[in-house]
Amino acid sequence: MRALSKQSPVTVLIVDDSSFMRMTIQRILGQDPLIKVIDSARDGLEGIEKLKALNPQVVVMDVEMPRMNGLRALEEIMRWQPTPVVILSASAAEEGQLTLQALELGAIDAVVNPTLGRSSELTESARDLIEKVKGAALVDLKRMKARMGREGLALTGRGKQPEKKGRKSSLPEFPVELVAIGTSTGGPPALQAVLSKLPADFPVPVIVAQHMPAGFTAPLAQRLDRLCPLNVQEAAQGDVLRPGSVYIAPAGLQMQVQRKQNQLTLMIGKETPVTTIYKPSVDVMFLSAAREIGAGSCCVIMTGMGNDGLQGTREVKAQKGFVIAEAEESCVVYGMPKAVIEAGLADRIAPLPEIAKTMIECIMRR
Repeated sequence: MRALSKQSPVTVLIVDDSSFMRMTIQRILGQDPLIKVIDSARDGLEGIEKLKALNPQVVVMDVEMPRMNGLRALEEIMRWQPTPVVILSASAAEEGQLTLQALELGAIDAVVNPTLGRSSELTESARDLIEKVKGAALVDLKRMKARMGREGLALTGRGKQPEKKGRKSSLPEFPVELVAIGTSTGGPPALQAVLSKLPADFPVPVIVAQHMPAGFTAPLAQRLDRLCPLNVQEAAQGDVLRPGSVYIAPAGLQMQVQRKQNQLTLMIGKETPVTTIYKPSVDVMFLSAAREIGAGSCCVIMTGMGNDGLQGTREVKAQKGFVIAEAEESCVVYGMPKAVIEAGLADRIAPLPEIAKTMIECIMRR
């Protein structure tokens, strides 16, 4: 993983069939001195040619293009020259499922077209694009290849397991009432890998905070619901949490759990009890679990840039809850789990293929 510095700006190739969009994206990225756009292409075919010639660190690519669209180009990139790709999407309504397919094919992240929406939304989407490009540059290419099945280590669980000595068989001291999962960059495929392995009779509800553009969590929930034994849905205000169900926090809002008349329910809204740039925030979700459930909470922190979730995890541990962190070897970006692990807050550390098994062992004791 490379560090960003003023001496080595992130080199970017833009692939979009709209000349207006290419100029707009270049202008936005050019605002940051740590990013350098080295060229642009009009479609996937030209994009692949320029990728091979210029070897950029990050590709920003549209989904819908003539000659070769973004999905086909992404397949070729991941086959011949794996490179972090950030997908541009017009909107969740128009391209939500295509964007999710792109993430499954190996794209690192997605952003909404920064030319759409109100002025405040444009500013936020431009900032989001800059941050995601810089985050994509931090992706470990070996781990990315492993996620795509080019190496067996992370996907099969073979190789060194970085469990801390004496903690491999650690189990929660108290019965678990709720599992809360937090993830960011590389999260949608990771969520699929974990949730698809949980049995339909999983005895507690699961809530998820995934950093995504607004509008994309509903298509994500629908896709996961088709692929997983559990019932998966986008969370809504007042939802009563039920065993065997997964609730995905709506992008653009915060999700908190509360105990109401001896039932666990969800609060969905704009209220943010701690300072955070994320909507949804893993910290906000974890803190509510610590407050309302305490020792009965189990938090899982997976791949993502930054340290969202660290503050919440501290409080979960203070209340004697349980924490599972994804191991470095399988993280596309080893940021969020690293912060938790280095703070000494992880009870179990497992690579992605072992996280579902670890959850079953800890919650179902089998």
